[in-house]
Amino acid sequence: MRMLSVRALYLAAYTLWRYAAAMALASLLIACTPEYDWREVKPEGAGMQVLMPARAAAMTQPVNLDGLNVEMTLHGSRVRDVVFTVGAVRLSQEQLAQRDHAVAAMRTAMVRNIVGTERSSRVVDVARIDAAGMAKGSVPGIEVEANGRMKNDEVTLLARFVADGDRVWQAVVLGPQPDRDQARMFLESLKVVRP
Repeated sequence: MRMLSVRALYLAAYTLWRYAAAMALASLLIACTPEYDWREVKPEGAGMQVLMPARAAAMTQPVNLDGLNVEMTLHGSRVRDVVFTVGAVRLSQEQLAQRDHAVAAMRTAMVRNIVGTERSSRVVDVARIDAAGMAKGSVPGIEVEANGRMKNDEVTLLARFVADGDRVWQAVVLGPQPDRDQARMFLESLKVVRP
């Protein structure tokens, strides 16, 4: 058996290291492909902030929350066939007593929209921050998972609903087989902003 010189061993190891480094870099670049291009969204007047997985579009529209007429501002983005949206509603002084009703109506409407069935729900803490981003405690919210159909396709709904003061919010991930890690990142990034 022929013995390799120290120099030959060094060159072989260096070549192998360079190849491994190139493969690792290629893997990293593939993993960083901006399919999910996370960005912080803090819409003016919405009283919240959230991370969106792509550039968000916004719209405001009137909605009826089981007899409660309000304006909802929506911000949403899409990655492949999965939609990420966050909706914000501001209640009038006369509507404040119906805040819990508004949260329940949002939850019911989202499940009804997919002709779905709730599979699970749990109480969650939603972080509260001030305008400078400093932690100011948390507020209780509800997280829901439901399955249903849209346009003959099976879909999964993952959502959080939360209310604080005169505001009500919903953060929703909807699509066929949404990536659970990305959905969790989105839902957990929702924060209530209070001055």
